[in-house]
Amino acid sequence: MDKHTARGLAIGFFFTAIILIVFKPIFVLDQETVTSYLEDNNLVVISKEEQVNMEQSDYSTQKGNDSSVNEPTQMVADNDKELAKQVSKDNQEKKESKPEDKIFNITEGMVSSDVAYELKKNGLIKNQGEFIKTLESKNGAKYIQIGEYKLNSSMSNDEIITVITRNRVA
Repeated sequence: MDKHTARGLAIGFFFTAIILIVFKPIFVLDQETVTSYLEDNNLVVISKEEQVNMEQSDYSTQKGNDSSVNEPTQMVADNDKELAKQVSKDNQEKKESKPEDKIFNITEGMVSSDVAYELKKNGLIKNQGEFIKTLESKNGAKYIQIGEYKLNSSMSNDEIITVITRNRVA
């Protein structure tokens, strides 16, 4: 690097620093503005202390669990419990009747956990965690296709995966 290049670099850093010093106070968001925006949109406002306490309690509960954090069954365990209550009535009715064909819609932006949640909600699968595990073991999450699918409540996870990936996963 010669003398002129070094000068040019130094001048660039200097002007960048000056621009940041001048414009930073203009674009700083006031804490009250952020809080009022959150409250206007019915969102929960959490102080930094509450957030630290929540993170510490989460860490202590995770430390007590022997299973890994990345396991899909942990991510959806709460959803399974909630949906079990919601779907229990539907499941009782289905036990009495024959398996039903249902139209299942996958929209743009849905990830595998969203698909599993909706399948569980519609009573097409029994366990979200098992479905996600099967989907990931077959490397099928990246092949989920947007569209409407006719699924049967008696289909296995493998059959559902084959249908929603349009036979791209065996």
